[in-house]
Amino acid sequence: MLLGILIENKLGIELMKDNIKNILSIYKLATPQEIKDGIAWYLEAYKISNEIAIEYELPLNIVVGVIASLSPNNKWDRNILNARDLIKAFLNGEHIESFKVSTYNAMKKKAWHIMETMPNHEETISILNGQKIVSFYRNIMGDDTCTVDGHAFNIWRNERHGLTTDKTNIGKRLYREIQEDYVEACKHIKINGRNLKAFEMQAITWVTWRRINGIV
Repeated sequence: MLLGILIENKLGIELMKDNIKNILSIYKLATPQEIKDGIAWYLEAYKISNEIAIEYELPLNIVVGVIASLSPNNKWDRNILNARDLIKAFLNGEHIESFKVSTYNAMKKKAWHIMETMPNHEETISILNGQKIVSFYRNIMGDDTCTVDGHAFNIWRNERHGLTTDKTNIGKRLYREIQEDYVEACKHIKINGRNLKAFEMQAITWVTWRRINGIV
């Protein structure tokens, strides 16, 4: 059974940072299905990435790097379709202009560069060179970190702002603080006898936040 148990005492609640309380307050609104889906989200992303890697005989980090590159302002289903299109175009000897993606052109070029250079894991991170897409790459690869996108930021501060406004810009220091608070929030939740992982907390609260705010 995947129901999370909140482990806190009255003193702990009083001393808890407001931003951590914000994260936990959204977690408390998650349905059992949202908890299940959140825990499975990055595992499923890994599975899809690995299937693409096997299909096209590519290293996993290359496929995940392409997916992460094409993720900004892109819905997950389109993200995967765009990644497949780019990989197929490259392997078929086509030009980068031969297909379209649903994200920024600079991200398309970054993904194409990954295919051209076939970097290793650390080199892929260097090419990605953006805190959100690096975190996303690392999460899909299995690292226990937290991807802070606009929704995760809104959850953390308990405010809803559009994802293309200046109010969603996150500097490096703030990004790290938000990640640390998601990690800390996990210490207050146990699932099947273990603490929740940061990327699981982010995924669970992400799907819950979208539901309660009517975000498609």
